[in-house]
Amino acid sequence: MSHEVHAALTAIRNRLDHFVVGHGQVKEALLLALIGREHFYLQGEPGCAKTLLAEVAGHAAGLAFEFCQFHRDTRLNDLLGDVVLRRSRQADGGEIIEQTLRHGGLLRAQIAVLDDITRAPGEALNVLLRLLNEREYLSQRIPLMSAIATTNPTGDEYYNEPLDPANLDRFTLQFKAKGALGGSDFELARSIMDRYDGFQPNMEEGEQVSAELLERAYQAHRQVKLPRYVLRAYLKFVHDLVHKYGCTPANSLLTDRTMLVKAPRMIKAMALLQGRTSATPDDLRVLKYILTFRIPEELYEQLDELLEQLIEEAEQADAGEQDSAESEQMEGIRGQEEGESEGDEQQQQDAGDSALADEILESVQSQQGDAENLHSIQQQAQGGDDNQSKFQRNQMQPVTNIELLMNKIKGRLEENPAESEQHPGGSPRTYKRMKTFEEFLDSDPVETSIWLERTHPTLPRAFRREKKHLGGKVVIIRDVSQSMEGRYARWTSSVVTRLVDMVRKKRMRIGYIEFNHVSHKYHHDGRFFTRDYDKIVEIATNVSCSGVTNYQFPLRDALDELRAGATHNKHIVFLTDGEPTQGDWLVREERRMARVSGVSIHTLFIGTSECPEILDILSEESDGFRFLAIPDDKGGLNLQERTPRTPVGPQPISTLGPEPLKGSGTRARSRR
Repeated sequence: MSHEVHAALTAIRNRLDHFVVGHGQVKEALLLALIGREHFYLQGEPGCAKTLLAEVAGHAAGLAFEFCQFHRDTRLNDLLGDVVLRRSRQADGGEIIEQTLRHGGLLRAQIAVLDDITRAPGEALNVLLRLLNEREYLSQRIPLMSAIATTNPTGDEYYNEPLDPANLDRFTLQFKAKGALGGSDFELARSIMDRYDGFQPNMEEGEQVSAELLERAYQAHRQVKLPRYVLRAYLKFVHDLVHKYGCTPANSLLTDRTMLVKAPRMIKAMALLQGRTSATPDDLRVLKYILTFRIPEELYEQLDELLEQLIEEAEQADAGEQDSAESEQMEGIRGQEEGESEGDEQQQQDAGDSALADEILESVQSQQGDAENLHSIQQQAQGGDDNQSKFQRNQMQPVTNIELLMNKIKGRLEENPAESEQHPGGSPRTYKRMKTFEEFLDSDPVETSIWLERTHPTLPRAFRREKKHLGGKVVIIRDVSQSMEGRYARWTSSVVTRLVDMVRKKRMRIGYIEFNHVSHKYHHDGRFFTRDYDKIVEIATNVSCSGVTNYQFPLRDALDELRAGATHNKHIVFLTDGEPTQGDWLVREERRMARVSGVSIHTLFIGTSECPEILDILSEESDGFRFLAIPDDKGGLNLQERTPRTPVGPQPISTLGPEPLKGSGTRARSRR
């Protein structure tokens, strides 16, 4: 790397250090994005200098710069430019009116800051992400080199939804930033107070790096060598992500584009940033900026430790190869024989790398969802062997024909189109009458001005903002009473994992309840319905069982949660191995609540004994599905649809009588 290129990168880093205190990793990732011409996705809590970092990097690069502030009403014209009508007279006296596009800032920019990108509506987001991926518009190349997207944490408290995985994959580099106070770093907080006196910094200060030097940096990055032993170490790590740590398409975002094409380029960019012309194992630390939102959060928290181990192993392997080469030279291997030996060894290495890459491709691309490949990542219990891995596979049990359950429920979820509900973070759809003065910002400007001139009791109209969701909610209820202990618990755990993976693909909110004689509702950040699918799967791996069975409590909890919202497509999946032994065995009140609330209850009975009649009644009255899972001779579970024992149609509750169902009682259940 030339002195001028190194000086240019140092100048940009100095500008970042001048305006922003701390955030060393974010600054490094920004420089990598400029070197490799990749896009960078930065998430962090409000006020932690995300936007300032992106703006300083953009101004310091000396390139055409564009700042895009996204909001719920962003339209295509805000990104692409204005539509212009041109009129031209013809020789015959006629007239031609043409529509052209006057290119806006994003089509002219070389560096773009996309602030609050997750607030962008779908109309703008879809076109934007095509620009990022293809870097062309209407078959014409645009000068965009790097886009730096910023966003607040996703969650209802910020009115933020996460980016779709396909869109998130457009950003090769990703990172999650924390502020000084959010990270409890009070030394950094003191430094920030010492640096600033309350005035906004002037980003026009200081010299800008010329575009020519950044172009030379990009070309130098392409010339960096990636030694084969570093590539082998990287491929082995990706292999371990898939096969050792359970990263599957259901819980991770390991795409061919990023992991097999972009990541090796970023390893080389890290080497250039460190002033080297050849990559070393230490440059594999760049994976910290690639895997942030691509692997489960629990695994990412251990990534520093895993990378340290990877680097150490790669360095030892390199040292071993060097020692072997020196030994061969001492033994007098010379000439053609030495060349032939090295050639054979190189061919073997190439074949091994090719086979390993093929295996990774097969694993990453696999979308089959076989039970053996659907793992959940969980930490081992504290106090175990420190030398063992902190993560292990969830030993999934084979469940034959589970696609029947998946397809039935999936079809029911997709029957209703996406619904909309009133939401302050949504898009303006219709008008409503203003109820409070807090809605003035969304009020009709003409009616508001008239009302202000002559106030009267009828307030002006305001926009009714609505937010679309994916048409439903699902609650999984799992029996963990004493009779479930053993393989039945492992089977239900496997079924729950598959259900969660199905709901994950639909981006629906899910609730999870376990029950015996009491009901255990699981909450995430104080909310019952969540999209933290990995946490639900982690909880479902617990196979300890105890107590007796009461259907009332879990059904009541689930129905209370489901009827609280305005969603019409509501479902309960109820997994059990036997009949209730406590409470109202006929669950009369819960059946009434389900019918009134329009909740479908799908029941799955596991075992060889006769299915309790109450499960059929629950499904038939609520228009749900009935499933049966029977152990097979191979130690697995065979799933099939139960046939109704009574004519289809609701049965009046009064005809069931107050007596317990046939086969019910307070005795312990036996089905083995």
